Amino acid sequence: MVKGSASILFIFILCSSIIYSQLDLSQDWEFQNDLSYFNSEALQEIMDIEIPTLDYINGIIVIHNGKIVSEEYYNGSSLDDIYNIFSVTKSYVATLIGQAIDQELINDQFSTLDTFFPINDLDYPQYVQLRDLLSMSSGYLDDYDYPPDYWFDVSIEDLLGMSHLDGPGTFLYNNSACHIHSHLLTHNLEMTLKEFAMINLFPFLGINDPEWLEDNNGNTNGASGLMLNLREMVKLGQLYLQDGHSGDNQIISTDWIYEATSLQVENSWNWNGDGGYGYLWWLPDRGYLAWGLGGQFIVVIPELNLVIGTHSFLTDVPNNHVNVLAGIIYNQIVPLFDEVVGVEPISLKIPLEYSLFSNYPNPFNPVTTLNYDLSEDGVVNITIYDLLGRHVRMLLNSPQTAGHRTIQWNATNNAGQQVPGGVYLYSIEAGDFRQTKKMILLK
Repeated sequence: MVKGSASILFIFILCSSIIYSQLDLSQDWEFQNDLSYFNSEALQEIMDIEIPTLDYINGIIVIHNGKIVSEEYYNGSSLDDIYNIFSVTKSYVATLIGQAIDQELINDQFSTLDTFFPINDLDYPQYVQLRDLLSMSSGYLDDYDYPPDYWFDVSIEDLLGMSHLDGPGTFLYNNSACHIHSHLLTHNLEMTLKEFAMINLFPFLGINDPEWLEDNNGNTNGASGLMLNLREMVKLGQLYLQDGHSGDNQIISTDWIYEATSLQVENSWNWNGDGGYGYLWWLPDRGYLAWGLGGQFIVVIPELNLVIGTHSFLTDVPNNHVNVLAGIIYNQIVPLFDEVVGVEPISLKIPLEYSLFSNYPNPFNPVTTLNYDLSEDGVVNITIYDLLGRHVRMLLNSPQTAGHRTIQWNATNNAGQQVPGGVYLYSIEAGDFRQTKKMILLK
């Protein structure tokens, strides 16, 4: 009996290590040798019959549970070919901005642009937060997306002085505004985006000194121009799937991953109609998407532990190429993994650690959602305070099981009365874990 119990315990520990271990993304991808757990024949048929009908496709890779289950190249391309990933670059930029904020090297995403750039004769930057820039909702118009002047030809004064709407909040796709991120890091850290990435990101993804186009002043292109092969490009999707971990290193916070891939602004410019946008990540019906000109994709479906990447080549690529390619991915390939039996969706796994995330929306009026992770079962207390530390509302004080949890606050106190606008604190206590964050109620 003891021997049997020991065997069961060993199996449990082994399975737990498989479930919770995070891939070291600095290493080469491994292939999944046993494809019997899903309909691999149907996937291969798509690769052999459907994908080759696209005249502009170069390559596609499908990664499930951290291993390659399919990879094909077309039109003379190969796994070693390096391409401009175009606007997929933006999702890399958002990651680097998040790392700089995590490390407290720059002000947070709720800071206005005038706090990063001491330019006294411009008024509009004092109304635009960094999060507006990250979510393509800064209100700036894309003044330098066409000849004769492109965003990489002009100064930061020109970019911050672009024409604009009355204020932030409306989704406007904007390459010129994205390049402000590059100036922001260079101005505040005295290093380029690429130099920062060579220390904080690329080594952990196994990316070795890639080419990344620069503007005329040596600033890394903040909107496009990162050159990667397909296997390198999709490492970013796996990093996000792993909540910012590469092996034993957490190189970007779970908080940032959550916020970057959560709805920040609605938009109507999506491959299949209405959708949303996070921090330089698209939010289609499922998961999130890095999307570059002509059909460069990193598709991430967290609940399936699935990452799909594509490269296409640019020679007057018609719009229907992107639509057909996205349709094949979302309507044919992704559903094959919905049918997998016995593979635990990543969203159902017990978190590795306790976490309290930023509320969304923030600022808010009158309802906001608090998200948090529990690594163990236990009593959870979530309390709202004002800035003076006075108790406003106890949202929760009860046992909960481990997992990802959410709770809403409707801006009322314990008596059910509406509270005035201002800054409030929300605090969580669970076991030995304590954390407090700020939120802003607008009235």
